[in-house]
This record gives sequence, C-alpha cells and structure tokens, in this order.
Amino acid sequence: MKAEIRQYIVEELELDDEETIVMLLDSYTESLNKNLELLRESLQAGNITEAVGVAHAMKGASANIGAQPFFEVCRAIELVLKSGDVATGKKLLGDLLAMHEAFLREAL
Repeated sequence: MKAEIRQYIVEELELDDEETIVMLLDSYTESLNKNLELLRESLQAGNITEAVGVAHAMKGASANIGAQPFFEVCRAIELVLKSGDVATGKKLLGDLLAMHEAFLREAL
C-alpha cells in the first residue's frame, strides 16, 4: 500500500521531493498509530460518539494521502457506528488493525 500512497503523492499532490514524501508517510503513520489506539480505547469504553469522530478523522487523513483501503474501512466503521451497530464496528476495527500491521511491515 505504501507504493500506492507514494504514487498518489507524486501524481495527485504533485510532490516528487523524496524528503517530503517520506515526511508525509511518516506523519500519516504516526497519526494512524495514535488514532487506532484511540479508536480501540473508545470502543472498549463504549464511547461511540468519540469512536465515530476518530473514525471520521482517520477517514479524512487516509483520503488526503491516497490510502484508499484505510479510507474504505474507516468510512465503513463510521457508518456502522452511526447506525448503532457496535459489533460490526468492532469487527471492522479488527480488519483495520490487520491492515495496519501489514502496512507497518511494508518497505518504502
């Protein structure tokens, strides 16, 4: 997925400076790490309003950098939580965590 994000940054954001690309990926990864933990904690605590907000923020950050798979899952989490389906939201969080682990293992 990092290759696809890199391609999006170069083609859609029209940035080709390697230092800037690495900085954007690092910033996105740091934000993703923090927000995933916050999303997990919110769901465990039953704070659905906060979980919806975190999913929404993650959805936006993912869209802005071209991380389409993360965008899709975060959008789904936001929608199911808004509809009150917490069980599906938790299942999707598991999917998101698995994607995150794979993303972290990828080389640039």
